[in-house]
This record gives sequence, structure tokens and C-alpha cells, in this order.
Amino acid sequence: MAMNTSVFMHDSDKAALQALKAIPGFTQLLKGFMSIWNERQFQLLNMSSRLRLSEKQMSKYYDMLPPICKKLGIEIPDLYIELDVSPNSYTSGDTKPFIVMTSGLLETLPDELIPTVLAHECGHIACHHVLYSTMGRMILKGVLGLSGFSALVTTPLQIAFAYWMRCSEFSADRAAVLYDGTPDKMVEVCMRLAGYDKDIVADASVAAFMEQAKDYKELVTNSTWDKTLEFLMFSQYDHPLTALRAYECNEWSDTKQFKKIQLYLNENHFVNDFSPASREIPVRESSKFYIGKDYNEVESVFKSDGFISVKAVKTAEKGLFTKSGQVISVSIGESNSFEKDSWHRSDSEIIITYYEPLSTEELATLHSGRIQAPDSAKKCIGRSYQDVVQEFSDAGFTQIVIEKQDVKKGLLTKNLAISKITIKGQLQFAKGDWFEPDSLVRIIYQNIINE
Repeated sequence: MAMNTSVFMHDSDKAALQALKAIPGFTQLLKGFMSIWNERQFQLLNMSSRLRLSEKQMSKYYDMLPPICKKLGIEIPDLYIELDVSPNSYTSGDTKPFIVMTSGLLETLPDELIPTVLAHECGHIACHHVLYSTMGRMILKGVLGLSGFSALVTTPLQIAFAYWMRCSEFSADRAAVLYDGTPDKMVEVCMRLAGYDKDIVADASVAAFMEQAKDYKELVTNSTWDKTLEFLMFSQYDHPLTALRAYECNEWSDTKQFKKIQLYLNENHFVNDFSPASREIPVRESSKFYIGKDYNEVESVFKSDGFISVKAVKTAEKGLFTKSGQVISVSIGESNSFEKDSWHRSDSEIIITYYEPLSTEELATLHSGRIQAPDSAKKCIGRSYQDVVQEFSDAGFTQIVIEKQDVKKGLLTKNLAISKITIKGQLQFAKGDWFEPDSLVRIIYQNIINE
């Protein structure tokens, strides 16, 4: 069953990414990056210089990964160990993302916290951060500037990338909290990265660390100058401060949103098809988003998310540019207007209404006993009346009246050409319009006379 990661993504993550994309030059820089981007190079570097973990290689760490990926609904990425005394982990790539942990991380954290770190990195993959974060790291390290894109790497873009990357960490932290079911381990990870190495024998207090985090939050919230100073000091940082991360995790875990998502995750992946019908599921997009999409794709999305009462209903009514198979409307229960990430019962009736023209058989059944006009009034004008009479007669019309109109020869006058045609008195009708066989067809044609 698919996982809708949007429901736990931090609001600042979403807003910062939108702001980043809106900065002038972002699109050009992205195109330039993609022109030189070669994911294969990362694979060669990893395979040649780092230790790839597996069931056969340091399996106690690798075995931590599959359960995390299953719960977050992602494929298992490659996992590597890099020789580096600095405690760190990161995720890179695009179509085939991979995770790297440094040897310093394993020396700093006890083994029971490594799954939390891996869940954090898997959160980046689930939230589709990886391509932009890879690009951001290259920008902040000056690699893209060296690749001939220095003119595109402006200061506003550097600051915006760094800010978004800091905000994206909050979303990845939430993924770890959801996997653990509690913020305790993520808070401890932050505390240890802040200075509490596992080899330090002194006792450390999580409560005191959280009090420190709260004091910091109040410090920058209550003072405009401190807020400005924070920006000036950390504008190039790609990770939020450890105390702030711990504070965010702890605060979020007390919200109704966290409890609802935790229940959704547990039922989504552990109860499977035997989930109670009354459970709640978030929708991926708003109702407006699905308008114009292919109904098969929309139906598949709702079913894969776990909704059990999804019905596609066709209609022959269409808009001006509507194509066959396109969605006209989507309703959940009594409402055909819902917002992205809103929650609904899994047994809610979902009606996907899509346009499909009636088949020839359906049209005939719908208009039983009636026949169709072989051509439109507009197309009949100017044609030979004998041909039109024959077509209407072949179509089944039994009441055809022909009237001659004597006219003088002119530049545009055509002998025996129809000048007026009506069906049941209608001057305007289209090809395929339905009428009773005995509807009066009145045809007036021109007869050129010599003076």
C-alpha cells in the first residue's frame, strides 16, 4: 500500500521549497545541473572507495534497513560506510538513491540509535528530497561553480538552498519519530551529536537538553536582534541546530496530527487488507487536482492508498475541451470539494466521474425509434438538393418536402443548390441530431431562370 509522506512533511519544508523554486535563476540552474549530472559517477565512487553493507557485510547494520523501508513505503537503497571521523550520515542520488554513514557516526552513537538515523535518511527518500539536496550540497561546497555554473550560483540561491535543506531535515526527523513511535530516540541522537559521545562516562540528562532547546527557542523568538543574528550566523548551514531539531520533534509528537499519522502508518503496513473499514486515510491531492486526469490513474491512486469503496462513473456530458477518459469530478461522501492531505474514512464512497462519449449501440438505445440527421444544416446549404434528398431518405426520413425557388443567375448563384433546409421548423441542426422519422424535412432549392 502506498505511503502519503506529504501528511508528515514539515510546513517549513514545503514553504521553503516553493520559495526556492520561485527565485530567479533556479530553473536555469536546475537545467544546467541536470546537463552535467551523472548518477553513475556516485555509484563508481561508492563501489570503489566505500564499504557496501549487505546480508554478508556488517549485516547487523544492514538488517536494520528493510523494516524501515517497508514502513515508509520505499525500496531498499544501497547502504555504505565511509571512513570519516566526523559523525554524519547523508543520502544522495536521484533515480537510485543511496545512504552513507561515516565511521565516526558508528563510534559516536550506540547501536540502538542507528535505526533512528537510517529512518531519518529514508525519510529524505520518501519525501523526494534527494535530487535537490544532492544539488544543494554541490552548490554549498562550490562544486557547481567549478563546473562552469558560477554565474548561475547567486547568493540568494545559495541562501535559499541552505534554508530549504535545513527545513527538509525537520521532515526527515519526523519520519524517524514515526518509525520509532516516540521522539525519545531522535532527541537522544540530537543530544549525542551535540556533544554526548557514547564513550563519555558522565551521565547526560535529556530533560536538561530539552530545557536548553526550549530556552534557545524563546531566545530567538522573543528578540528581533537574536533572530537576525541567528540568520547571519547560520544562513549557509545545511542542517538545523541539534537543539532545535530535538525541540521540533518533541513538540510535534504531542500533536493530534502525530497520533493520527502513527495510527495510519501502523494500520497501513501491519493490518494490511484486514484493516477496519472505519480507519482514516489522507488524500494525496485536492479535488481540483484530479480534474482532467485519466480516470484509471485516479482510481488506482485512491485504491492504492487504501480506500475500499472507489467507483468510476462515466458521463456523456463534457466541457469544451474534455477528452475521452478525463475526470470531470471526484467526490468523497457527500462532498466534491476536498483539500490535499485531508483525512477521510477508508470506507468513504469515492465517485470518480469521467467523460466517455456514448457508443453507437448506447445512442440507439437512448433514442429508440428515432433517427439521425445525416448532415448539418450548414453543410447542406449550397449542395445539390437531389443528393441531400437521397441522404435524408436513406437515413429514414419519410416526410421530405421540396420547394423550388426561382432566381436570376448571379455571380454566386448555383442551379439546383439548396438555399434553405429545416427539420421540424429548425433552421439550425447538427449532423447526428436525433428526430422522429416522420419529422417534416423542408428543402428549398434555387432554380435559375432566363430573363
